[in-house]
Amino acid sequence: MSDCRRGTIGRSRRAQSNVIGVALLVGLTMVSLGALTATVGTVVDSNAAVGDVDRVASDLDRAIDPVESIGTGTGRVTYTEGTLRTEMRTVRVFRDDDLVVSRETEAIVYERGAYRVTAVGGAVIRDHAGSHSIARGPPVSASSEVVTIGVVALTATDVAIDGSGPTTRTLVSEVSHERIVDGESGEWTVAVETPEPDPWVRSFENVGATVYTGEFDDDEHQSVVATFEGDRRGHVVVHRVETEGRDG
Repeated sequence: MSDCRRGTIGRSRRAQSNVIGVALLVGLTMVSLGALTATVGTVVDSNAAVGDVDRVASDLDRAIDPVESIGTGTGRVTYTEGTLRTEMRTVRVFRDDDLVVSRETEAIVYERGAYRVTAVGGAVIRDHAGSHSIARGPPVSASSEVVTIGVVALTATDVAIDGSGPTTRTLVSEVSHERIVDGESGEWTVAVETPEPDPWVRSFENVGATVYTGEFDDDEHQSVVATFEGDRRGHVVVHRVETEGRDG
């Protein structure tokens, strides 16, 4: 083979190698850009979901105040994407293992993918994709001599709504209070049905209760059971909340 022929073949092979190298580089660049775009999109969506959760938690905290308010109150819940619905739960109070009061209550639940807010039993719980925090704790307090337990019994009408875009829901609530126990002595226990036990456990432990989880017959979810050990004077108040959802 002549030197001229060999030179032509060599240049052709080098040219093909260069073309293949450029094509691979372009392909890898496109894959990297695609991965970067997907990552940025995920971060943006997560940040938006966190913003919605924090806003809804704050809105529900202001819109429904079952302990401090009385009569009619109005508040708004606003989010950019997600759904609002209700779920049934049960709250129970015992004295020395005897049932004192049991109330079914509706939980108001906002959900956007893996992000959620639950308002139930007077508490507001944030769920950032499995990381739970308390926006407002349950109406339970204790000292060495006294235990005060608030039982929130909420009924909701027209609160549930699906929203693929920005949504504002007005919540109109009528609140009343009934004292069930006033200063009777005993060992007091409160049990709250919930699929998210961890924030409730922490909240009850923070006020000095001995806490475990258990199940009651006919309940859909387990309950967090908090006992204030020893003989203490108990005060139990039922806070009735009737909430109606309206557009805008």
